[in-house]
Amino acid sequence: MRNLKRTLSLALAAVMLMGMMVVGAGAASKDFTDASEIKNVEAVDVMVALGILEGGDKGDFQPNTILTREQAAKIITYMLLGSDAAEKLTTNSAVFKDVAADRWSAPYIGYCVNLGILAGDGNGNFFPEGKLTGAAFAKMLLVALGYDAKIEKYVDNEWVINVATDAIAAGIVPSGLVLTDNLSRQDAAQMAFETLKADMVKYDGKGSVTVGDITINQNASAEKIAASSKSGYKTSGNDEYQQFCEKYFTDLKLNENSNDDFGAPASKWTYKNKVVGTYAQAADATYSEEVQSKELYSDLGLDTTVKADVIKDGKTEGTFTIQKGNTTDKIGGKGIVVNAYADDKNNVTLVVINTYVGEVSKVTAAKGDEKAYVTVDGMKYETENFAKDDVVLYTKADGVIQSMALAEKVEGVEVTRVNGTSSFVADGTTYKFNSNVTFSDDVKVDSVLDLYLDSYGYVMKVDVSKASSDYAYVVDTGASKGIYSNEDNYYAKLVLADGTQTEVTVDGDKLTGSGFDDKKGNLDNLKGDIVEYTKDSKDLYTLKHVAEHATGKVEIKKGESAMTFGSGSGNTKYANSKTIFIVQSGTDSKATYATYTGYANVPSMNSSNGTYTVFCKSGDVATIVFVSGVATSSKDIVYVLASKAGVKVNDSDAGTYWEYKAVVNGEITTVKMNKEITGNDSKDVLYSSISYADKDNEILDTAACVPYTTDKGDNYALKDKQVTAEAKDGIIGIGGTNYALSSEVELYAVTTKDKIETGALADVAKNATVTAIVKNGEVVAIFYGVTDEGPIGPGVGDTYSVSLAKDQDVSSTLKLTVKSTNDSDNAKFTYKVFAFKLGANKDTAIEVSAGENTLANGAKTVEAIKNTSNDQVYYVVVTVGGETLTTSTVIGG
Repeated sequence: MRNLKRTLSLALAAVMLMGMMVVGAGAASKDFTDASEIKNVEAVDVMVALGILEGGDKGDFQPNTILTREQAAKIITYMLLGSDAAEKLTTNSAVFKDVAADRWSAPYIGYCVNLGILAGDGNGNFFPEGKLTGAAFAKMLLVALGYDAKIEKYVDNEWVINVATDAIAAGIVPSGLVLTDNLSRQDAAQMAFETLKADMVKYDGKGSVTVGDITINQNASAEKIAASSKSGYKTSGNDEYQQFCEKYFTDLKLNENSNDDFGAPASKWTYKNKVVGTYAQAADATYSEEVQSKELYSDLGLDTTVKADVIKDGKTEGTFTIQKGNTTDKIGGKGIVVNAYADDKNNVTLVVINTYVGEVSKVTAAKGDEKAYVTVDGMKYETENFAKDDVVLYTKADGVIQSMALAEKVEGVEVTRVNGTSSFVADGTTYKFNSNVTFSDDVKVDSVLDLYLDSYGYVMKVDVSKASSDYAYVVDTGASKGIYSNEDNYYAKLVLADGTQTEVTVDGDKLTGSGFDDKKGNLDNLKGDIVEYTKDSKDLYTLKHVAEHATGKVEIKKGESAMTFGSGSGNTKYANSKTIFIVQSGTDSKATYATYTGYANVPSMNSSNGTYTVFCKSGDVATIVFVSGVATSSKDIVYVLASKAGVKVNDSDAGTYWEYKAVVNGEITTVKMNKEITGNDSKDVLYSSISYADKDNEILDTAACVPYTTDKGDNYALKDKQVTAEAKDGIIGIGGTNYALSSEVELYAVTTKDKIETGALADVAKNATVTAIVKNGEVVAIFYGVTDEGPIGPGVGDTYSVSLAKDQDVSSTLKLTVKSTNDSDNAKFTYKVFAFKLGANKDTAIEVSAGENTLANGAKTVEAIKNTSNDQVYYVVVTVGGETLTTSTVIGG
């Protein structure tokens, strides 16, 4: 069928559709750091799954690197022998002068030479690092399929033509590949992949035989090998011939009647019963703009009206009428992909895929068996390729993210014309919004914008362009009168938009006024205001007033765009992700300035009598905001390990400060404090707001940091509370009250070795002592103590305590220790050992061992269980002296 509306851009095909078309935990291509460069996704995934190809040491695949002769030898060897046998190949002698016996590729080169697949130059050289053309690799693959190089004349002057003819006939040359060009790794993967599905051949004759002066031609020709009695590699639709994979990879299977997560017809590969990936089949027509019913009718070559099934983002959405001449019914839109699939019976499926835009709110590193992932719009996506606050495009199917890519950003374009809500012109280019995105109110003539585009160039997101360093807050001004008028000097102390404090000389010729006093007065009037500045080659500054300071109501809520300044009409302004906030703490010589970028990062502030200056370059969207005289409160979470002595540092520039281990908004790090945390405060502390003591915003002001409140409200802390019910079904009991657990609850383990580590919910056992943060009724963070073996808290009674730990001398063995507060206690105790699978709930535990013993002088350590497994979690319940105590959980192994 015709593909008249195939408008997918190269960027989308290479970046976004890779994720759309590939589903399955085994899909390897998306895990490479250069996944966006891999176009032959299905081929790479299958070849990696078979062990024929692998990535580099840095986690990349290098898809566009040219294949070398020795790399090709390895591919062919692994295809013929399989990875296990190929890895065991060795050689004790050099096959060629330039291939030493201990060269990594020597066994593979020797193997291919022995089979007649490769040869040297006739002078003893092989040139292992020589680049390989598509034709040369095709010859190797044909020989692997059973073609005889001599009979098929792959060795004479016409070898390229002969190879190309047979390779195309065999179906191992991808469409568009030029065989005489050097071959990239991903194109080599594609050719090898096609070879897996190609027919094996054999010869009935022996070819030409020469006896004396007589040549006998036996007319040998390659014949396809009949399939064995065993089933073929496809789940259905196998032919009568044997394909390469049926001979060499019998565990490789293909289901051509599957569907991907978007609902598109797809091919599903499995190897050794493990899913490699699911890959959408090529659509009969593809659209990225709105398409009329009549166009679909024509493009799909239909001859009757059809009710097409519509699947949108993986969910069934009813039907769509495809009818000749119908211009009323339409589907899709700007930047919306519509893939049309039609079978021979005129059954049509329309698969609609939307692109969404979001910001990365959280980056979670890999831990154990858990892969790294990012969180966008509350959804998780496994990847290591993005940073916090990245603006990304993503697709999703049935609420699960399927693909993700950085949005293309166009910075600092000035709008010159707005055409209603259909389009606008900025810096000479006409832009339209993606059909799923509402036209932004920020798009106004003369506004300067940052645009985020989808793969078709449609606008997904608009930000008012970030305030550049040519805006400043005026802290103070000064002037000195010279003997002559041209010797008058004017000065200003500024806080720049990046938080830098600087003292500058102002160009007196650019100040308004007729003399020194007038100019000085006009300069003094700028104090407390925001100015736009320029600097000449002599470092003289010209200051232009843009916003005046005022006093009154200030209300800023972290994470919210709307802000209130003053009272009356027009008092509401809006922040975006690029708005610069300068917040002053202290006054006069003790004043310090903290800067924040974006409404997501600025702390909340609320005062009926604060000082503020707000500059909006475009409409009511604030470019830069200055606030002073207002206490800050924050929804941040800053946990400082103050129970451990800070490290005192004497810095020649920064002065004396103390370093403490800490967690700052989800990042395990260190903080610098200008004063040591001592006395009653020398416990681990939680701050809801932090203030800096230095102009560089590196050292925290210990006295000015605001501890978390324990008073119940929208955002408060539960400090040093006991877990009264372990987490189950999204609920945890703390201090006798049940709380909902956030789906993104953050857990941190504070170890006895003065470390803070990422924790696990399974370790937060009943009776453990924890500190937790509650926001809007949900527990969003939990801090708990651990020993080297497990959490602190469980196993402590009035008289006895119990603990479970790994035996340091005997592997996979756990030891139970029971202690009494009475050193002469010789009480008997019984114990039961329980285990549950790592990652499961504790209530799934089963009893795996039991025993009894007696204390000796108030203590006893016994071998509780041997041969533990590292995928199981263990704990022990002990009964002693009328008390029943439970140990912490410990992972086996």
